[in-house]
Amino acid sequence: MSKPYTIGIVGVGPRGLAALESLFLVKSNSKSSLDLHVKLFEASPYPGAGQIWTPDQVETNLSNIHERNLSNDLAGRPSISVDDIFIPEFPGYADWLTDRKDAPANVSKDHFPARSMLGIYLYERFLTIYDALKGQNKAELFSAEIVQIDANEQSGIIITKDAQQHMVDEIVLTIGHQPTYDSEQLQLWDTHAKQNNLKLYKDPYPVGALETDAITPETKIALRGFGLSMVDQVRALSIGFGGSFVPIADSVELNYIPSEEAPRELVAFSLNGLPPVPKPFSGEIDSWFEPSEEEFKLLIQAVEQAEANASTINDASFLIEAIAQITSSVYKRLGSKAKATDLSADDLTELTLQVIKKPDTEHTLLVSTKKDTLEAMLLYLHMAYGKTKISLDYCLGQVWRFALGVLYHDYTYMNLGDDAMVDVVKYIEASKRYSYGPPVKSLQQLIALVKAGVLNLDFVADPEINLVPKGWQLRKDGKTIVVQVMVNSVIDAPQLAKVSSPLIAHLRTDKRVDAVSYKLGLHTLEDGRIISKGGNTHQNIALLGRLAKGSVVGVDDLIECFGKPARKWAEGVLNRN
Repeated sequence: MSKPYTIGIVGVGPRGLAALESLFLVKSNSKSSLDLHVKLFEASPYPGAGQIWTPDQVETNLSNIHERNLSNDLAGRPSISVDDIFIPEFPGYADWLTDRKDAPANVSKDHFPARSMLGIYLYERFLTIYDALKGQNKAELFSAEIVQIDANEQSGIIITKDAQQHMVDEIVLTIGHQPTYDSEQLQLWDTHAKQNNLKLYKDPYPVGALETDAITPETKIALRGFGLSMVDQVRALSIGFGGSFVPIADSVELNYIPSEEAPRELVAFSLNGLPPVPKPFSGEIDSWFEPSEEEFKLLIQAVEQAEANASTINDASFLIEAIAQITSSVYKRLGSKAKATDLSADDLTELTLQVIKKPDTEHTLLVSTKKDTLEAMLLYLHMAYGKTKISLDYCLGQVWRFALGVLYHDYTYMNLGDDAMVDVVKYIEASKRYSYGPPVKSLQQLIALVKAGVLNLDFVADPEINLVPKGWQLRKDGKTIVVQVMVNSVIDAPQLAKVSSPLIAHLRTDKRVDAVSYKLGLHTLEDGRIISKGGNTHQNIALLGRLAKGSVVGVDDLIECFGKPARKWAEGVLNRN
C-alpha cells in the first residue's frame, strides 16, 4: 500500500477551511490517485472561524459585510464523494441563516451580522468536513501554535511551540493577522504605562478585554485610529457597559442613553482625523452606484491589457484611469440624486482621477477634507440614506467597492511587476475609508456619542501627545486633555518586514521568503507557492492570506477566502503529484 501524501495546513480560519474543502473537491473532480492525508494546525478553539471570527466574541463586534452580499456570494459546499469518503454538503450562508431563529426580519435595509454569527457558520461548516475526513483517518487536528517550518523540494517539518515535530510532504500557510513589532511610539507608551501604572491596550482585539472593572465612568479613554476597529471598541465602551442607542422619530439619527457604569468621555484621534464613510443604507440605494455591464467590461479590459503588457506597466495608471472613467459615468447617471454639475464627462473623469491621486483635492462636488468632523459624518450619513445630494467622493468610494469585488474574485493574482503591484495596493488601501466603510448603524452610533458629549472630537486630527505621570496628554488648537487609558485601534498592514511571529521570522532568516517590497507581503506564484529570496519556485510551501499582499490583492475579504486562490492551490497540489 502506497504511503499517504501528507499536507500540513497551518492556520485553520476561513482560508484554512477553504483550502481543506478545495483540496478534496478538486480531488473528486480529477483522475488523481493521490492518497491524501491532512494535518490541521489551529491554536484557537474554533477551527474554521479562527481568531477573528470566533463565535465567543462580544456581540457588539459587527461584520463589515452585509447579509445581502453574504447571501449572494458566500456559497455552500457541495457534497463530495472521493476515495470511498462521503463529505456532506453544507449550505450557503443564506440557506443556513433561513433555518436559524435569530435570522433578521427586516429586509428593507442592509443587515450586518455580528462576527460571532459568522463564526458559528464557519465553525459548523468546518466540523462537517472534518468529522467525515477524521472518520476515515484522512485528517488530524492539532490545537497548537506553530513556531517554525523547515521545507525543501521533497518534504517539510512543522514544529509546534511545545517542540513537537510533524513530518509532511508539503505545507500551506493559511495564517491571517500576525503579530507585528511595536512602533517606536507604542514602545514608548508601553514603557510609560508600566512605569506609571496606566493601562495601554496595544492590540485592538479582543475588544471584550476593554469591559473591565478598571474602567469606570470617570476614566478618560483615548482611541488611536478612526476606522472600523475603533468603531468596535467604541461599541464595547458604550453598549458593552450597558449603554444603549435608540431611534429618534422622523430622523436618521440615534440617541445615546448611557448607563451608570459606562465611561463618560472617549477621545478619538488619528493622523488625518477623517471619519469612516458608511455604506449605503439599503440594496436599492446601493444599486445607484453599481457599474453597468459595459462599465465593468472597461475595468476588465484595463486589467487584462495591463497583464498582457506587464513588462511596460510600472504603476497603477491603467486601474485608476478606468475607475475614474467608470465613476464619471455612474455619477452622471445619478442625475438629480447627485450634486449638480456642468462638467463634461471628460472633465468629470479628470477631476475624479485627481481625487484618486490627491484625496485632499478641494471642489464643490466633494466633501472637503477640512470640513468639521461631525458635519462631515452627518453629511455622509444622509448620503447613505439617499436624503441629500451625493458627492463625487462618496460615489467614487462605492464604485471602488464594486470594482474590488471584480478584482478580488477574478484578478486577485495580477501578473504584474513589483512596482506596479505596490502602486495598485497603494490605491486600493487609500480607497478603503469608503469602499470598506462601516454599516450606517456604526456612523449613527458615533454621531449619537458625539452629540451626547461622550465622544470627544476636539483632538481628532493629529494632536500633539505628551507623556505625563497621570496618563497621556493630548493637545490641539489650544485645548488639552489627559487620559488614563490608551487604546490602539490601528491594525498594521501586512508588511513582511514588520511581522514578529517566530514562524515568519524563521522563514525570513532562512531566506525562504522574499518580500514584494518593504511595504508589502511576500512573493508567491499563482498557486500560492512561496518564492524564496534566491528565486526558488519549487519549495513545498505555499501561502494563502494577508501576507501575500502584493502578490495578490484580495487578502482581507471573507468571501474571497473561498475563491480562486484556494482552488488554484489545490489544483497545483494535484497537478504536481
